[in-house]
Order: sequence, then structure tokens, then C-alpha cells
Amino acid sequence: MFRNLRVKRRVEQAPPTSALSIDLLARDPSVPIALRQINGLPDNVKKRIYRTLLPPALLARFDIEPTTWRGPGGDQVVRLKAEPEYGGVHISAKKRTDDPGDFITIEMSDNAFNGVDLSLLLLSDPASPYFQTDYDDQGEPTLFGTTRRNLAEEERAMRAGLAPAQVRASLGASRAVLEHVEAFLVTWGHRAYFAEPLTYASAWVFERRGFAYMRGHKLMDDIHKEFQPGGRLRAALDGSTSFRQPDQWRTVRGRAWAIHDGLLAVIDARWSDLRMVKRVGRHAGVNTLPGVDY
Repeated sequence: MFRNLRVKRRVEQAPPTSALSIDLLARDPSVPIALRQINGLPDNVKKRIYRTLLPPALLARFDIEPTTWRGPGGDQVVRLKAEPEYGGVHISAKKRTDDPGDFITIEMSDNAFNGVDLSLLLLSDPASPYFQTDYDDQGEPTLFGTTRRNLAEEERAMRAGLAPAQVRASLGASRAVLEHVEAFLVTWGHRAYFAEPLTYASAWVFERRGFAYMRGHKLMDDIHKEFQPGGRLRAALDGSTSFRQPDQWRTVRGRAWAIHDGLLAVIDARWSDLRMVKRVGRHAGVNTLPGVDY
């Protein structure tokens, strides 16, 4: 997939990790700047830089002033974590300070190849019902269902049309947010960025937004094949659990819930180690789920 994306074979070397300076910025503008370097700047400078990650229209939708990050009551509702010597950034926003959850969370981090990973992207509609899939019935965090599960809440979420790892309906703003992420990255000299899809549904979203697979394309092809008539995954949708109903092969969400329920064991596989890449400004055209509705 790197060949199709035309990623340059020569890896650009990021400058040594140090505080940014005018002299450094005046050098070759194609050399990537690490997040760790940005994080060495004064707080107000970092705020000017990182606020470009958040679409102003999305903030205005919740009456948040895009430059000050203050809500209608004057409270600071956007939070930025970009500590000095830390090679990552966490930015999140609530509609109000007393809201239990964020409607947007973006986490990015430097990686070992002078690039940037999109570590986390959450977009939730704060006006939609909340499903406690992030905590089990003992109140312990589920880590998006990867370490433990709340089966009753997961079933409620599935029936409400959510995908695994979602606690509320999506905002439907991934295209706008990723456009801002790419504008931010190209400003700092990055030609591509990377992501690891948490769920089958996440992989579908990333495909639609132009990502290709560094690892996992064959697994996605195998999954689609095995959900076809006569396939092992199709046959395993036997109604043995709420998440394995016979018609779930028809949709991305249905497949995602079955996979979240461990269905890949029937083909001696598991959902892990997928890695995707997106070249800024380019769509890879990958579609491993042809003809499947969300």
C-alpha cells in the first residue's frame, strides 16, 4: 500500500528534540517538526498552535468561542495537555464544564519513525443517550471493551444503532476533524500520519476517510470473504449470543459487534495489530467492505 500512496522512500529526519526557535523554523520547511518540540513552547504559544486542530464550526455548534475556548457561561470548556518533554498532545472539549463526558477528544503522539500517530479520536453527541459500555457492572473501566465488558449495556447500545466502543451516538464530524488534523500536520512538515483502528467499524471509517493498511489488509479481506454465503463467519452467526444474530453480516455495525464478541476465533484470528496510514491530502481508495452498509 505504500507504493500506491507514493510515500517517499527517503525518511525525512526530524530536527533534534529541542525547543523551537525562529532560526530552526527558518530552515528547510519540509523537515518535520515533532510534537515534543512544539510542547517546549510557552503555554499561550502552544494554545495558538493546537487550536487549529478543532474545527471552529464544530465549537460554535456548542456555543464555544473558537479562540478563547470558553463556553456560553464563560467557563473554559476545552482542555489541552501538551506538557514539556512530552511527545504527544491531548485536546478535548465538553459542552459545559459539568457534563460527564467530552464531545470531542483528539490524541496524537510522536512515533519512532519521525512521524505522528493519531492515537485516539472520539466524537460523541452530548445530546444523545449515554450507554455505560465504558464501565462494567462493578464500576470498573472496560477500556473500550478491550479488558472487560458490560454485556447488558453493550446490547442496549447495539440495539440503539451504536458500534462497539461507543457510549453515545457519533457527531458525524470525522471528515471535518481529520481535515483540520491534516492541515495541522502539513504545517509542521508531516506528509502522512498513522492510526490503529480499535474496532472493525473504526477501520471502515478510516477507509472512507482515505486511509490504507500497513498491517491488516489481508485480515479485512478474509473477514469480508468469510461473511459471504458459505463462509465460516457467516455460519458462526448462529444466535448463540445477542451479538451473533444471523443477519448481522449485512452491516458494518453488525459485523463489528460479532467481532467484538470474539467471532474471529472461528477463523483462528483475532482483532489486533492492524495499522493504517493516511497521506495528507490524498485518498487511498481502499474498500475492503464493498456493498456493505454501515
